[in-house]
Amino acid sequence: MSRRLVFLVFTFLALFFPIFPAAAAEKQNSDNSAIINEVMDYLQEYHLSNPDRDSLTYGAIQGMLDTLDDPYAEYFSPDEIQSFTDALNGDLEGVGIQVRAGDKNPFVEDVLPGTPAEKEGIKQGDLIIAVDGKDTTGQKLSEVVDKIRGPHGTKVTLTIRRGEKELDVTLNRAAIHVSSVKSEMMAGNTGYISVASFGSSTAEEFDNAVKNLQNSGMKSLIIDLRDNGGGYLEAAVDMLDDFLVQGSTVVSIVDNKGEKIKINTMGKPFVKGLPVAVLVNDYTASASEIMAAALKDYGMAAIIGNTTFGKGVVQNIIPLSNGGAVKFTVYKYLTPSGADIDKVGIKPDQFVLTNALQKEVAWELLHPEDNPDLVFDSGAKNVKLNGQKVDLNINIIKKNNRAYLPLRPVLESMLYQVDWQDGIIKVMSGEREIKKLSTFDLSGLLLENETSYIPVDMLKDFKININQKDNIYELTRQIP
Repeated sequence: MSRRLVFLVFTFLALFFPIFPAAAAEKQNSDNSAIINEVMDYLQEYHLSNPDRDSLTYGAIQGMLDTLDDPYAEYFSPDEIQSFTDALNGDLEGVGIQVRAGDKNPFVEDVLPGTPAEKEGIKQGDLIIAVDGKDTTGQKLSEVVDKIRGPHGTKVTLTIRRGEKELDVTLNRAAIHVSSVKSEMMAGNTGYISVASFGSSTAEEFDNAVKNLQNSGMKSLIIDLRDNGGGYLEAAVDMLDDFLVQGSTVVSIVDNKGEKIKINTMGKPFVKGLPVAVLVNDYTASASEIMAAALKDYGMAAIIGNTTFGKGVVQNIIPLSNGGAVKFTVYKYLTPSGADIDKVGIKPDQFVLTNALQKEVAWELLHPEDNPDLVFDSGAKNVKLNGQKVDLNINIIKKNNRAYLPLRPVLESMLYQVDWQDGIIKVMSGEREIKKLSTFDLSGLLLENETSYIPVDMLKDFKININQKDNIYELTRQIP
């Protein structure tokens, strides 16, 4: 246990020191317990449903938590707390596939290396049409996943459709650790690290990823915190040790008495002088926001994407004598600059609301020497930004002898920021307002299915050059 964690534990325990004489506390506790037990006795004796004692106890606990007006307060049974911590730490029992909902049946989005699924030849894109002989058509994804998972050593049979073929694959379930960190080297020696959650091994996995990329010649770094709902605060602080000067305040926590405690970095940074971009969205929350805010406040990174969730409070999980636990809010936190982001979130430096473009726009901002270059085939999902394929469909509408392109993805790919409110679209370049457009002006934009389209000929107003050959469009912008 680190010194910082010891400090936090003792700080937390201090919250439970009595604030009135011990004798009075004991009498009050005794009276309250007697009333609760009395009500339970009556319910067990006379209620028509014949409730059992455990259900009433759990209900009483949840009732107390419900009075707190704390959306994060929760009771866990012994089994639930084990599942919660296992999921956070990436420790699961199953076959080693990541599954996504399809049109009718779920499909395999990814196969984890070294798992039963990989060994038995399950492939990315396989449709799962049945589990143990039961059709998955129309079932909720969570129900299918629950059927595939199961205790280590047991078997499950998946019926797979691959192209025109159907086959049954029987798999032995195993204990599987799913890493919360994935990394790759992008073009231009730009490292990319995706962090899915902050579990017990995340900081170590992150350190290893950074060092491996450095050894491979990394010159810039993208940290992807999109859809990361948080986890252990300690993990986020340890990861920031890699970047911030030793002793830097990562976050200040404030307890229910208004006492402020600063949590500082303890390690020596080994990432220096490296341009960094952090990807966030509206599901980036809690420990993810702490990490993003610290890197932003210290000028270590540019934040790209959408405004974050805004969870500026910290919970602790308290073990109970029955093996269960309760989770509730014990602190609010402030960023290094003193900002309270609860229910507000962190605003990015560069708004990019088109999900498929966020990673590539981050790359563009880290490579200002390369002007944005967008190439697409009208009528086909074949789009390249800076030579890299993006999962985007840019459809062209032709009306009244004019060709129109979807405004947001086109301008965002060219490093503009687009803000749409009440029919008025404001286009920004950096912090400068370039132009205001109105969807009510029929001589300009076109509004179709709540999507704004801009005439191709109007792109010159944004200094975007257009080359067209047959159905191929190439858009470039010369960045000053």
